[in-house]
Amino acid sequence: MTGSDVGEPVDPVGADAPPSGPKKTRKPYVWTPPQVPGWADLKAGGARRAAWLRYWRGAGVQDLADFALHALFRILPIGLVSAIGGALGRFVGPRFHPEAVVRARANLKRIDPSLSDAEVEARIVSHFDNAGRVMAEFSILHRLVQSGRITVENAEPLLRRHREGPLLIVACHTGNWEAVGALMQSAGIEWSAVYTPPGRPAQQVIAERVRRQFGVHMLPPGMPGVRPTIRTLEAGGAVSMFCDEVHDGKVMAPFFDRAPHLDGNLAIALRFARLTGAQVFVGHGVRLNGARFHVTCSDAVALPSHTDPAATLLDDVIALNAILEPIVRANCGQWYFLDNAFE
Repeated sequence: MTGSDVGEPVDPVGADAPPSGPKKTRKPYVWTPPQVPGWADLKAGGARRAAWLRYWRGAGVQDLADFALHALFRILPIGLVSAIGGALGRFVGPRFHPEAVVRARANLKRIDPSLSDAEVEARIVSHFDNAGRVMAEFSILHRLVQSGRITVENAEPLLRRHREGPLLIVACHTGNWEAVGALMQSAGIEWSAVYTPPGRPAQQVIAERVRRQFGVHMLPPGMPGVRPTIRTLEAGGAVSMFCDEVHDGKVMAPFFDRAPHLDGNLAIALRFARLTGAQVFVGHGVRLNGARFHVTCSDAVALPSHTDPAATLLDDVIALNAILEPIVRANCGQWYFLDNAFE
């Protein structure tokens, strides 16, 4: 599973906020694949050759390094790969992205004002450590379940719903969320994922290759993915979405004392559920130690609209946000979006 940003379907569900309440204002997301200049560009000369040279002097070298490290990490011990990633994250993050440290420090005070200064700094270190480990662990995800490194709690309600009908799994970016995909495959869950591809071509290729290995069907990002998502759910399938998200550098959810809104994936996911009758579950993973993880599944989420026909989409959004906020707060040192802006 990975982060998502899908735009929204155009349907009557999106119009059920009261006239005085918040309206959706965000434009639908349209993903443009990164372009990699090829040999034809080099031969063409002019601006195309200049673009080829720029790529292979910068991003192209990074892409080659990504592929090389991925291949190397696949044959190294799991614990060593994770440790290397953590060390790189702790080294690179604070030194090359000092502004991210400043944002993370401010965000921790917002997320959990009870934290002492020492606890804040420890969680910043944990954040960069976890981010580095997640990137490195792409190479060994396929070995985690077999090696007994993932435990799971309360999976039966979700597994039962998977057998019965449409299922919408709401997740968040804590621990290593990609490890949850490995666990789902081992449990026999067939599912589709709404996601935003990584920014660099090599990262995109690696991520999609690993996810296909888990049997996940990747739905098209942005507006093109809306109808396939609805069709999958209407057919009784399972779809995962991440509802903690960043758009244009700003954290959209959880809200953490900001005004609730209908512009993010919380509202989009719930529109999908309302349109198709999908039951919503929340799942999240945490890193226990090194490359060991624990995954917790919720019971079926009871939304206000399930018992009150007059409940608005915003009411449901607030209820689902109230489930995600404590998860992120309790695991803020492992939250991938900790260093993004809230305002």
